Amino acid sequence: MKKLFVCSEFYAGLLPFAATIVNAMRAEDTYGIFVCTGKCDYRKALIPNGNNYLFLDFPESKVKGLLQHIYPAQLLKEIIRVCKTNKIDVIHLLTEDASLALHLSQLKKLAKVYYTVHDLFFHEKVYKNIFSKLLRNVLVYKRVKYLIKNTDNLVTSSRYQYDWMKKNFTRQNIYYHNFPTLVTDVIKAGNKAVPELAGINNYILFFGQIEQYKGVDILYNAYINSTGTPKPPLVIAGKGHIYFERDLTKEHNVIFINRYIDDEEIRQLFTNAFCAVFPYISGTQSGILSIPYYFRVPTLVSDIPFFKQLIIDNVTSISFSNDSPAVLMQKIKKLENGYHEELTNAGAKFYEEVYDEEVLRKQFSAIYAEEMVLDQAVPGL
Repeated sequence: MKKLFVCSEFYAGLLPFAATIVNAMRAEDTYGIFVCTGKCDYRKALIPNGNNYLFLDFPESKVKGLLQHIYPAQLLKEIIRVCKTNKIDVIHLLTEDASLALHLSQLKKLAKVYYTVHDLFFHEKVYKNIFSKLLRNVLVYKRVKYLIKNTDNLVTSSRYQYDWMKKNFTRQNIYYHNFPTLVTDVIKAGNKAVPELAGINNYILFFGQIEQYKGVDILYNAYINSTGTPKPPLVIAGKGHIYFERDLTKEHNVIFINRYIDDEEIRQLFTNAFCAVFPYISGTQSGILSIPYYFRVPTLVSDIPFFKQLIIDNVTSISFSNDSPAVLMQKIKKLENGYHEELTNAGAKFYEEVYDEEVLRKQFSAIYAEEMVLDQAVPGL
Protein backbone atom coordinates (compact mmCIF):
# COMPACT_ATOMS: atom_id res chain seq x y z
CA MET A 1 0.00 0.00 0.00
CA LYS A 2 1.50 3.31 -1.10
CA LYS A 3 0.98 6.07 1.45
CA LEU A 4 1.66 9.79 1.30
CA PHE A 5 2.18 11.72 4.52
CA VAL A 6 1.42 15.43 4.25
CA CYS A 7 2.92 17.67 6.93
CA SER A 8 2.23 21.32 6.16
CA GLU A 9 2.34 22.65 9.73
CA PHE A 10 5.23 22.65 12.17
CA TYR A 11 4.42 24.77 15.25
CA ALA A 12 4.66 23.55 18.87
CA GLY A 13 5.09 19.76 18.93
CA LEU A 14 3.74 19.00 15.46
CA LEU A 15 7.15 18.50 13.84
CA PRO A 16 8.49 15.83 16.24
CA PHE A 17 5.03 14.21 16.37
CA ALA A 18 4.97 13.81 12.59
CA ALA A 19 8.66 13.00 12.20
CA THR A 20 8.49 10.10 14.66
CA ILE A 21 5.50 8.61 12.84
CA VAL A 22 7.03 9.01 9.37
CA ASN A 23 10.34 7.53 10.55
CA ALA A 24 8.51 4.57 12.06
CA MET A 25 6.66 3.97 8.77
CA ARG A 26 9.65 4.55 6.48
CA ALA A 27 9.64 2.07 3.59
CA GLU A 28 9.81 1.95 -0.18
CA ASP A 29 6.07 2.56 -0.37
CA THR A 30 6.15 5.57 1.99
CA TYR A 31 6.12 9.06 0.50
CA GLY A 32 6.01 12.46 2.15
CA ILE A 33 5.59 16.17 1.48
CA PHE A 34 6.88 18.46 4.24
CA VAL A 35 6.64 22.23 4.60
CA CYS A 36 9.64 23.67 6.43
CA THR A 37 10.98 26.88 7.90
CA GLY A 38 14.53 27.73 8.89
CA LYS A 39 13.85 26.84 12.52
CA CYS A 40 11.32 24.04 11.97
CA ASP A 41 12.98 21.93 9.31
CA TYR A 42 11.74 18.39 8.69
CA ARG A 43 14.95 17.68 6.79
CA LYS A 44 16.80 17.51 10.11
CA ALA A 45 14.30 15.23 11.85
CA LEU A 46 13.57 12.65 9.14
CA ILE A 47 15.61 9.60 8.21
CA PRO A 48 16.27 9.82 4.44
CA ASN A 49 14.10 7.62 2.24
CA GLY A 50 15.55 7.79 -1.24
CA ASN A 51 13.69 10.25 -3.45
CA ASN A 52 10.35 9.63 -1.73
CA TYR A 53 10.33 12.82 0.33
CA LEU A 54 9.73 16.35 -0.94
CA PHE A 55 10.54 19.43 1.16
CA LEU A 56 8.89 22.79 0.51
CA ASP A 57 10.13 25.97 2.14
CA PHE A 58 7.52 28.18 3.79
CA PRO A 59 7.82 31.85 2.71
CA GLU A 60 9.81 34.10 5.04
CA SER A 61 7.59 37.05 4.15
CA LYS A 62 4.55 37.33 6.46
CA VAL A 63 2.38 38.44 3.55
CA LYS A 64 3.43 35.52 1.35
CA GLY A 65 3.02 33.17 4.30
CA LEU A 66 -0.51 34.41 4.88
CA LEU A 67 -1.31 33.93 1.20
CA GLN A 68 -0.01 30.35 1.37
CA HIS A 69 -2.29 29.65 4.33
CA ILE A 70 -5.21 31.05 2.34
CA TYR A 71 -4.40 29.12 -0.84
CA PRO A 72 -1.53 26.57 -0.75
CA ALA A 73 -1.00 26.43 -4.51
CA GLN A 74 2.45 24.81 -4.53
CA LEU A 75 1.55 22.26 -1.85
CA LEU A 76 -1.62 21.24 -3.64
CA LYS A 77 0.20 20.98 -6.98
CA GLU A 78 2.85 18.67 -5.49
CA ILE A 79 0.27 16.46 -3.74
CA ILE A 80 -1.51 15.94 -7.05
CA ARG A 81 1.78 15.23 -8.87
CA VAL A 82 3.07 12.75 -6.28
CA CYS A 83 -0.26 10.93 -6.09
CA LYS A 84 -0.62 10.54 -9.82
CA THR A 85 3.02 9.70 -10.53
CA ASN A 86 3.26 7.07 -7.78
CA LYS A 87 -0.34 5.83 -7.74
CA ILE A 88 -0.77 6.64 -4.06
CA ASP A 89 -3.40 4.62 -2.17
CA VAL A 90 -3.55 6.64 1.08
CA ILE A 91 -3.09 10.33 1.86
CA HIS A 92 -2.60 11.04 5.57
CA LEU A 93 -2.77 14.65 6.76
CA LEU A 94 -0.69 14.47 9.95
CA THR A 95 -0.25 18.05 11.15
CA GLU A 96 -3.64 19.77 11.28
CA ASP A 97 -3.10 21.01 7.70
CA ALA A 98 -5.93 23.54 7.82
CA SER A 99 -4.94 25.13 4.51
CA LEU A 100 -6.06 21.97 2.67
CA ALA A 101 -9.62 22.03 4.07
CA LEU A 102 -11.23 23.62 1.03
CA HIS A 103 -9.46 21.10 -1.23
CA LEU A 104 -10.55 17.98 0.64
CA SER A 105 -12.92 16.83 -2.11
CA GLN A 106 -10.06 17.06 -4.62
CA LEU A 107 -7.79 14.99 -2.35
CA LYS A 108 -10.47 12.32 -2.00
CA LYS A 109 -10.45 11.85 -5.77
CA LEU A 110 -6.71 11.10 -5.62
CA ALA A 111 -6.65 8.54 -2.78
CA LYS A 112 -8.23 7.46 0.49
CA VAL A 113 -7.77 10.34 2.97
CA TYR A 114 -6.95 10.02 6.68
CA TYR A 115 -6.90 13.03 9.01
CA THR A 116 -5.19 13.21 12.41
CA VAL A 117 -7.36 15.01 14.95
CA HIS A 118 -5.12 16.91 17.37
CA ASP A 119 -7.66 19.01 19.23
CA LEU A 120 -11.27 17.97 18.85
CA PHE A 121 -12.17 20.78 21.24
CA PHE A 122 -9.99 23.87 21.15
CA HIS A 123 -8.08 24.95 24.23
CA GLU A 124 -8.34 28.13 26.28
CA LYS A 125 -6.31 30.88 24.63
CA VAL A 126 -5.56 34.57 25.18
CA TYR A 127 -4.75 36.50 21.99
CA LYS A 128 -2.43 39.45 21.52
CA ASN A 129 -5.14 41.36 19.68
CA ILE A 130 -8.48 40.97 17.91
CA PHE A 131 -6.78 40.61 14.50
CA SER A 132 -4.77 37.54 15.54
CA LYS A 133 -7.93 36.05 17.04
CA LEU A 134 -9.83 36.64 13.81
CA LEU A 135 -7.07 35.09 11.67
CA ARG A 136 -6.85 32.04 13.93
CA ASN A 137 -10.60 31.57 13.81
CA VAL A 138 -10.88 31.85 10.03
CA LEU A 139 -7.67 30.13 8.90
CA VAL A 140 -7.45 27.40 11.53
CA TYR A 141 -10.48 26.72 13.73
CA LYS A 142 -13.18 26.78 11.06
CA ARG A 143 -11.06 24.82 8.59
CA VAL A 144 -10.05 22.18 11.14
CA LYS A 145 -13.71 21.72 12.08
CA TYR A 146 -14.51 21.27 8.39
CA LEU A 147 -11.78 18.64 7.97
CA ILE A 148 -12.97 16.73 11.04
CA LYS A 149 -16.56 16.82 9.88
CA ASN A 150 -15.90 15.83 6.28
CA THR A 151 -12.96 13.41 6.33
CA ASP A 152 -14.08 9.78 6.27
CA ASN A 153 -11.16 8.41 8.30
CA LEU A 154 -10.18 10.15 11.55
CA VAL A 155 -7.12 9.25 13.62
CA THR A 156 -6.24 10.33 17.17
CA SER A 157 -3.77 9.63 19.97
CA SER A 158 -6.25 10.62 22.67
CA ARG A 159 -8.35 7.89 24.28
CA TYR A 160 -10.92 10.50 25.30
CA GLN A 161 -11.19 11.87 21.76
CA TYR A 162 -11.34 8.34 20.34
CA ASP A 163 -14.22 7.36 22.63
CA TRP A 164 -16.08 10.62 21.98
CA MET A 165 -15.75 10.36 18.20
CA LYS A 166 -16.73 6.67 18.15
CA LYS A 167 -19.92 7.61 19.98
CA ASN A 168 -20.80 10.76 18.05
CA PHE A 169 -19.30 10.35 14.56
CA THR A 170 -21.11 7.19 13.47
CA ARG A 171 -20.67 7.90 9.76
CA GLN A 172 -16.86 8.05 9.92
CA ASN A 173 -14.14 5.50 10.64
CA ILE A 174 -12.30 6.33 13.88
CA TYR A 175 -8.82 5.01 14.71
CA TYR A 176 -6.44 5.23 17.66
CA HIS A 177 -2.69 4.90 18.10
CA ASN A 178 -0.25 5.58 20.93
CA PHE A 179 1.20 9.07 21.04
CA PRO A 180 4.68 9.05 19.45
CA THR A 181 7.70 10.24 21.38
CA LEU A 182 8.69 13.85 20.81
CA VAL A 183 12.36 12.93 21.32
CA THR A 184 13.78 12.83 17.81
CA ASP A 185 17.36 11.84 16.96
CA VAL A 186 18.21 15.54 16.60
CA ILE A 187 17.03 16.18 20.15
CA LYS A 188 18.88 13.13 21.50
CA ALA A 189 22.16 14.28 19.98
CA GLY A 190 21.67 17.98 20.67
CA ASN A 191 24.73 19.70 22.10
CA LYS A 192 23.75 23.35 21.76
CA ALA A 193 23.75 25.33 25.00
CA VAL A 194 20.93 27.73 25.87
CA PRO A 195 22.73 31.09 26.05
CA GLU A 196 20.24 32.59 28.52
CA LEU A 197 21.14 29.83 31.01
CA ALA A 198 24.94 30.13 30.94
CA GLY A 199 26.20 29.10 34.39
CA ILE A 200 22.68 28.24 35.62
CA ASN A 201 21.47 24.72 36.40
CA ASN A 202 19.25 22.79 38.84
CA TYR A 203 16.26 24.94 37.93
CA ILE A 204 12.51 24.32 37.91
CA LEU A 205 11.55 24.11 34.23
CA PHE A 206 8.43 24.80 32.24
CA PHE A 207 8.96 24.00 28.58
CA GLY A 208 6.51 24.50 25.73
CA GLN A 209 4.52 27.02 23.78
CA ILE A 210 3.22 29.60 26.23
CA GLU A 211 -0.56 29.35 26.10
CA GLN A 212 -3.34 29.82 28.62
CA TYR A 213 -4.43 26.18 28.71
CA LYS A 214 -0.94 25.14 29.83
CA GLY A 215 -1.38 27.05 33.09
CA VAL A 216 1.96 28.85 33.02
CA ASP A 217 0.51 31.62 35.19
CA ILE A 218 -0.27 29.08 37.93
CA LEU A 219 3.34 27.95 38.16
CA TYR A 220 4.64 31.52 37.92
CA ASN A 221 2.40 32.83 40.72
CA ALA A 222 2.99 29.79 42.94
CA TYR A 223 6.73 30.36 42.61
CA ILE A 224 6.94 34.13 43.15
CA ASN A 225 4.52 34.01 46.09
CA SER A 226 6.22 31.15 47.91
CA THR A 227 8.30 32.06 50.94
CA GLY A 228 10.77 30.29 53.17
CA THR A 229 14.02 28.60 52.34
CA PRO A 230 15.92 29.41 49.12
CA LYS A 231 14.43 27.74 46.07
CA PRO A 232 15.85 26.73 42.69
CA PRO A 233 15.51 29.25 39.85
CA LEU A 234 12.38 29.07 37.71
CA VAL A 235 12.90 28.84 33.95
CA ILE A 236 9.95 29.37 31.60
CA ALA A 237 11.16 28.37 28.13
CA GLY A 238 9.06 28.67 25.01
CA LYS A 239 7.63 30.99 22.44
CA GLY A 240 4.22 32.58 22.84
CA HIS A 241 2.22 35.49 24.17
CA ILE A 242 2.77 36.02 27.90
CA TYR A 243 -0.90 36.39 28.70
CA PHE A 244 -0.67 36.97 32.47
CA GLU A 245 0.37 39.92 34.61
CA ARG A 246 3.95 39.77 35.87
CA ASP A 247 5.38 41.13 39.11
CA LEU A 248 8.88 42.24 38.18
CA THR A 249 9.74 43.02 41.80
CA LYS A 250 9.61 39.29 42.60
CA GLU A 251 11.39 37.99 39.47
CA HIS A 252 15.00 38.09 40.66
CA ASN A 253 15.17 34.27 40.33
CA VAL A 254 12.81 33.87 37.34
CA ILE A 255 14.15 33.49 33.80
CA PHE A 256 11.88 33.85 30.76
CA ILE A 257 13.26 32.46 27.50
CA ASN A 258 10.40 33.72 25.35
CA ARG A 259 11.46 32.38 21.96
CA TYR A 260 11.46 29.24 19.87
CA ILE A 261 13.75 26.66 21.47
CA ASP A 262 15.87 24.89 18.86
CA ASP A 263 15.76 21.10 18.88
CA GLU A 264 19.52 21.09 19.42
CA GLU A 265 19.01 23.04 22.69
CA ILE A 266 16.40 20.75 24.26
CA ARG A 267 18.81 18.10 25.53
CA GLN A 268 20.84 20.52 27.62
CA LEU A 269 17.74 22.43 28.68
CA PHE A 270 16.38 19.28 30.31
CA THR A 271 19.53 17.57 31.52
CA ASN A 272 20.47 20.70 33.49
CA ALA A 273 17.01 20.99 35.09
CA PHE A 274 16.18 19.96 38.66
CA CYS A 275 12.59 19.12 37.67
CA ALA A 276 9.99 19.88 35.00
CA VAL A 277 6.49 21.18 35.82
CA PHE A 278 3.42 21.02 33.56
CA PRO A 279 0.51 22.85 35.26
CA TYR A 280 -2.00 22.40 32.40
CA ILE A 281 -5.61 23.37 33.06
CA SER A 282 -6.82 21.25 30.14
CA GLY A 283 -5.40 18.79 27.63
CA THR A 284 -6.39 16.20 25.04
CA GLN A 285 -3.26 14.65 23.58
CA SER A 286 0.40 15.45 23.97
CA GLY A 287 3.73 13.68 24.10
CA ILE A 288 5.35 16.33 26.29
CA LEU A 289 6.15 13.85 29.08
CA SER A 290 8.28 11.79 26.70
CA ILE A 291 11.01 14.46 26.91
CA PRO A 292 11.61 14.57 30.69
CA TYR A 293 11.10 10.79 30.92
CA TYR A 294 13.77 10.19 28.28
CA PHE A 295 16.24 12.60 29.89
CA ARG A 296 15.45 11.31 33.40
CA VAL A 297 14.11 14.57 34.77
CA PRO A 298 11.52 14.38 37.60
CA THR A 299 8.12 15.68 36.51
CA LEU A 300 5.23 17.29 38.32
CA VAL A 301 1.89 17.51 36.50
CA SER A 302 -1.53 18.93 37.30
CA ASP A 303 -4.22 16.42 38.23
CA ILE A 304 -6.39 16.96 35.15
CA PRO A 305 -7.94 13.83 33.53
CA PHE A 306 -5.52 13.99 30.59
CA PHE A 307 -2.43 13.55 32.78
CA LYS A 308 -4.15 11.01 35.02
CA GLN A 309 -4.33 8.72 31.97
CA LEU A 310 -0.62 9.11 31.29
CA ILE A 311 1.11 8.83 34.66
CA ILE A 312 1.32 6.61 37.70
CA ASP A 313 1.06 9.11 40.54
CA ASN A 314 4.09 9.24 42.83
CA VAL A 315 5.77 6.60 40.67
CA THR A 316 6.42 8.05 37.21
CA SER A 317 5.35 11.63 38.02
CA ILE A 318 4.01 13.64 40.93
CA SER A 319 0.56 15.18 40.53
CA PHE A 320 -0.77 18.31 42.18
CA SER A 321 -3.96 20.35 42.20
CA ASN A 322 -3.92 23.72 40.46
CA ASP A 323 -6.33 24.86 43.19
CA SER A 324 -3.53 24.52 45.75
CA PRO A 325 -0.44 26.27 44.32
CA ALA A 326 1.32 26.26 47.68
CA VAL A 327 1.21 22.45 47.65
CA LEU A 328 3.05 22.46 44.31
CA MET A 329 6.02 24.23 45.88
CA GLN A 330 5.90 21.83 48.83
CA LYS A 331 6.11 18.86 46.47
CA ILE A 332 9.07 20.41 44.68
CA LYS A 333 10.70 20.83 48.08
CA LYS A 334 10.07 17.14 48.75
CA LEU A 335 12.15 16.32 45.67
CA GLU A 336 15.04 18.28 47.14
CA ASN A 337 14.98 15.97 50.15
CA GLY A 338 15.24 12.75 48.12
CA TYR A 339 12.91 10.58 46.01
CA HIS A 340 14.58 11.96 42.87
CA GLU A 341 16.18 8.76 41.55
CA GLU A 342 13.14 6.54 42.15
CA LEU A 343 10.99 8.89 40.08
CA THR A 344 13.40 9.21 37.17
CA ASN A 345 14.03 5.45 36.99
CA ALA A 346 10.30 4.76 36.84
CA GLY A 347 9.83 7.47 34.21
CA ALA A 348 12.60 6.02 32.04
CA LYS A 349 11.07 2.54 32.28
CA PHE A 350 7.65 3.94 31.39
CA TYR A 351 9.20 5.65 28.35
CA GLU A 352 10.59 2.36 27.04
CA GLU A 353 7.21 0.65 27.43
CA VAL A 354 5.01 3.37 25.97
CA TYR A 355 7.03 5.06 23.23
CA ASP A 356 7.83 1.91 21.28
CA GLU A 357 8.42 2.47 17.55
CA GLU A 358 7.51 -1.11 16.62
CA VAL A 359 4.13 -0.82 18.38
CA LEU A 360 3.51 2.46 16.57
CA ARG A 361 4.34 0.87 13.20
CA LYS A 362 1.96 -2.01 13.82
CA GLN A 363 -0.82 0.33 14.89
CA PHE A 364 -0.51 2.45 11.75
CA SER A 365 -0.34 -0.61 9.51
CA ALA A 366 -3.55 -1.84 11.15
CA ILE A 367 -5.20 1.57 10.70
CA TYR A 368 -4.55 1.57 6.98
CA ALA A 369 -5.72 -2.02 6.74
CA GLU A 370 -8.91 -1.05 8.61
CA GLU A 371 -8.25 -3.66 11.30
CA MET A 372 -7.42 -1.29 14.13
CA VAL A 373 -7.87 -2.66 17.64
CA LEU A 374 -7.03 -1.12 20.99
CA ASP A 375 -5.00 -4.05 22.24
CA GLN A 376 -1.76 -2.09 21.95
CA ALA A 377 -2.80 1.03 23.79
CA VAL A 378 -0.68 2.50 26.57
CA PRO A 379 0.12 -0.21 29.15
CA GLY A 380 -1.90 0.08 32.33
CA LEU A 381 -4.73 2.14 30.82
